[in-house]
Parts: sequence; structure tokens; C-alpha cells
Amino acid sequence: MLEYWYKERRTLVDFRRGPLGPYFDGLAARMKERGYSKDLARPVLGHCCLFNSFLVDQGITRSKEIAPAHFEAFIDAYLADFRTTSRHYVGRGAVWGHLKHLLSYLVDVGAIRPVDPKPIPTLYRWVLDPFLQYLREDRQLKENTIQNNRIVLCRFLDGLGERATRQGMKTLKAEDVETYVKQHIKESPVNLRNLAGYLRGLLRFCARQGYVTKDFSGVIPSTPAYRLASLPKGMEDSDLQRILNIIPKGTAVGARDTAIMLLMMAYGIRGMSVVELLLQDIDWPRSTILIRARKGGKEVVLPLLEAVGEAIVAYLHHRPETQFREIFLGVKAPYFPLNTMDVSMTVRKYMKIAGVKKPKSGSNTLRHSWAIRALAQDSPMKAIADVLGHRCLNTTFIYAKADLKMLRQVVMPWPKER
Repeated sequence: MLEYWYKERRTLVDFRRGPLGPYFDGLAARMKERGYSKDLARPVLGHCCLFNSFLVDQGITRSKEIAPAHFEAFIDAYLADFRTTSRHYVGRGAVWGHLKHLLSYLVDVGAIRPVDPKPIPTLYRWVLDPFLQYLREDRQLKENTIQNNRIVLCRFLDGLGERATRQGMKTLKAEDVETYVKQHIKESPVNLRNLAGYLRGLLRFCARQGYVTKDFSGVIPSTPAYRLASLPKGMEDSDLQRILNIIPKGTAVGARDTAIMLLMMAYGIRGMSVVELLLQDIDWPRSTILIRARKGGKEVVLPLLEAVGEAIVAYLHHRPETQFREIFLGVKAPYFPLNTMDVSMTVRKYMKIAGVKKPKSGSNTLRHSWAIRALAQDSPMKAIADVLGHRCLNTTFIYAKADLKMLRQVVMPWPKER
């Protein structure tokens, strides 16, 4: 099957040697079956062939000998002394993105074992395992949030050293925790509000379980965030229309992006709700759309607006046939579902092209715009909260500040000088 992508005999011979030689025809067949273009398949296969040559130089003769460290070592060697003036620089992420196609195939056919997540060190596994289980079962957090907690808390517990043992935690004092936390926050690249939240959650859990003598969560310094300190940033109707007008028509990308933008403008849903929307979530006979629960909210079934339905139908004519049930996919093989970053970047791109400037461009801007419009049209606050997926009604009340029409009616006249 390599012959589908390459014609030169010397190239084919190069592919079929070494520890990965027996697998390249299968990988090439999978890429052809999934509809990869030559512009994508050849760079992927090219980097994989170079990786195979690297393995030969390292004395690897069987696929079972390949370890994750070999991938890292190859990328380091490949990019060493890499110099270019091209605007299309191929960096570490791009090379690893190509190698992941090979890694996935080798795991699927049993040529190598799947890469297990790095185990939690025994030193503090006794405290971190039950905490993560608490997040998963009691708080029912999403798996990606749990993994973010795990990564941050492992760094923190590593910093505690021997004090992370059962005996060490019992001897902790507020001054000790403050010292470790300040150093950890200073060196951590994680968003400070998230970091503080993760650490407070762990320390409260430890206090409830009796792992520490006191609740040290109050030692974590706060990151100021003043509620109701600023108006939500929305867009005027003219801005929304200008964005829709500049999306190209008649193409797969244009049809998909139009449907995404109309969904967010019409319902104020999160980017995550867009990417999680499944084909079966739209009930065409009843003209309804199901928005799945996010962040502790609840599922809501909404009327399918005519403009939104027509945009989705127009996109479905371009949508490739795949096993994925998500509605919105990439337009190039292997046609994976979009992620939240894809949606946010799409919104930012069209806002920039349309010349719509807001302090924070992205999917949340469309969400704020919807909430402000709904409030201006006298929609009930509870209904707005349900559509937005707010579990607490107080969260929705922030948009009451943006109803400038109502505020002007209650404003007090400026006192005259006497």
C-alpha cells in the first residue's frame, strides 16, 4: 500500500527496512482508507520513516523494544540545530503530531504496548488516590479536570518531599505550608486562580479525613477577582451580522463555521457544548435540539430555530461519512471531531477579519452577547440561567448590569451646585 503514496523504489526500500518496516504498508492502508490527502499523508509517513532510520541507528531491531523515550530522543535529534527563515516552521508539536499517527497504529495492531500514565509516587499515593477518587465520584468532575488536578498536585506534593508521608503531614504547620505554597506558586506556569483552587481543595480534603491537624486551606493566597466589577463584554447585532457575512459561502469550511457561529449566537452555549453536540441530539421531526449539561447544570431541550436548522443541514451535505457521532468535524482526513480550542480560534478568526474588537475575543464573547440580548428582551432570569447552564442563579445576575436601558431608568439625577 506504500505504492499508493510513493513511486520511487529507493524510497519504498527505505520504508521497509528496520523494526518498523513490516508495519508501514498497514499504516499507509489505514491513511488511504480514512481519506488522508497526499499533502498530509506524505509528511506523516516521511517523519515516521526518519524515526525508523533513527531506531536502526540506535540498534533497535524489534518493535517491542521501542519505548516513549525513543520518540522524545528522535524529536530532540531531528530539531537539533534546526534553522529556517520560513514562516511555516515545523516545530516539536508538529513532528510529534505526525508521529502520533504511527504510535496509534502500532498500539492498535499490538506491535507496542500502550503508554500508561506516569504512576503516582508511592510517597504520597496514599493521599492523592483517595482525593482524585473523591473528585471523580463525589464531585463528579470531568476526567480532564481531574487530570489537571493530578498534574498540579503532584508538583506540589513533590515539593513537600518527606513531609508528604502520613507521618510528615501530621507534623505540618501553617508556616511550613505557606513557605511551600509561595514557592510553588512562584514557579508554577498554571493559571493562579486554578492553582489556588486545586491546592485549597486538597488541603480541605486532608483536614476532613484527618490527614493533617488543621485545615490549612486558608493559607493559600487569594487571586483577587471582584464579582460585579465590570460589565460583561458583548457585541452589537450589527457586529454579529458582519461576522456572519464574512464567512465564505459554498465551501465545507464555510458551511461548518456558519452553523457553529449561528448555534452560539442563537443559544449562547459554550464551545464545549458545540463540540459535544451529536447527530442524535437534533430531533428533526419535533424541531428540537438537546444541549448537554456542563459544569453542574442540567440538560435542556430547546426549539430548533429555522436559521440554525438550515445552517446545520447545509453543513451536513459537506460532512464526511465517519464513525464519529459528533456533528462538527475537521474538513481534512482523518476527520476527527473539533475541540474547544478549534471553536474558540474560529470565533477569534472571524472577529478579527470582520474588524470586531473586544478585550477578550472568543466563544465567551458570543455567549455574553446572547445573555445581554435575552435580558434586554425581558426573558425570565431563570430561563436565561437554564440555557446558559448556570447551576446558581446568582451567576446569571451578572448580566443584569449590562441591561443599560433598565439602568438608565433608575439612575439618580446629578445634584446641582448650591
